[in-house]
Amino acid sequence: MTKSEPTGPSRVETVLAYMGAGVIGLSLVSIIVTLVSSYFGAATNLALFAQIPLLGLPLGFVLIMVLLFLALRRKGRENKS
Repeated sequence: MTKSEPTGPSRVETVLAYMGAGVIGLSLVSIIVTLVSSYFGAATNLALFAQIPLLGLPLGFVLIMVLLFLALRRKGRENKS
C-alpha cells in the first residue's frame, strides 16, 4: 500500500489565510491611524478608525481558528491514508 502524495493547502485555506491577514492588518493600521491622529490633536475624532479593531481583531481570530481547524482536519485525513 503506497501513500499518496501530500497535497498542499486547499483554495479555502488559502482564502482564509489571506482574509485573516488582511483583516488583522487593516485593524492594526486603523489603530496606528487613531493613535497618530490623537497624538497630533486632530480636530475630528476618527470614530470609524477607532471602531474597526473592535470588529476586525475578533473576526481575524475566528478566521485563523477556522483555518487551523481545516488544516488539522486535512492533515489527519492525509495521515490516515
